[in-house]
Amino acid sequence: MSQYYSQPTSPMYPPGPPEEEYYDDADYEYDDDEYYDEEDEDNPWLKRGIIFLGGCLVLLACLGCCVLLLVLLWFVDPTQGLLATPIPGSDIGLSLDAPAYSNESVVNEQKVKLTILELYRDASVPAIPPQEDREVIIITVELVNLGDEDVNFNERDFALLNLAEEAYLPTPGAIDGALGRGILPPDSGLEGRLVFEVARGEQGLTLRWDGGPDAEPRFIALE
Repeated sequence: MSQYYSQPTSPMYPPGPPEEEYYDDADYEYDDDEYYDEEDEDNPWLKRGIIFLGGCLVLLACLGCCVLLLVLLWFVDPTQGLLATPIPGSDIGLSLDAPAYSNESVVNEQKVKLTILELYRDASVPAIPPQEDREVIIITVELVNLGDEDVNFNERDFALLNLAEEAYLPTPGAIDGALGRGILPPDSGLEGRLVFEVARGEQGLTLRWDGGPDAEPRFIALE
């Protein structure tokens, strides 16, 4: 059987209408300037724009430093600039396997140019007694100093190499006009003769030129 309970009665029951909450508009005033500042700070596009602008400024600063460095290097040594071109002949005759041709000039690191002007085989030289199985080769060369410093030259810096890479050394002072040795000033040149005694009829000879401790050898094929 269901039971019913009577509702209690009291001065507080039933509850009266709720009292209206008091709102003070002054407590909820908004500062328009502050609101928009916060909105700008939270704008991702503004942040990205600032980062992009900063990156551009850093890139421009780096490019400016690079350009300044290149200008300084150009004034110190114009040959080291990006627009500098190698001296003709400086990139050939660098190895025995790839010698320069006999009609080509080579230039070493000291900026000295070597050119073969004339070649005589089976020559007669009074200072060298003739032998049946030997022959004398006379090579007339030209040296030109393209640099701005004095350079030393010596006929002993030359040798003839055969196909077996055996070296024939020159005979110093064996003929008038021998190259000899000395100092070559800047913007000057000279001609001289080199005399070699080799096996008769030997082919595939290459002239090797050692320009000194500061220069790599250069090679010119005679034929």
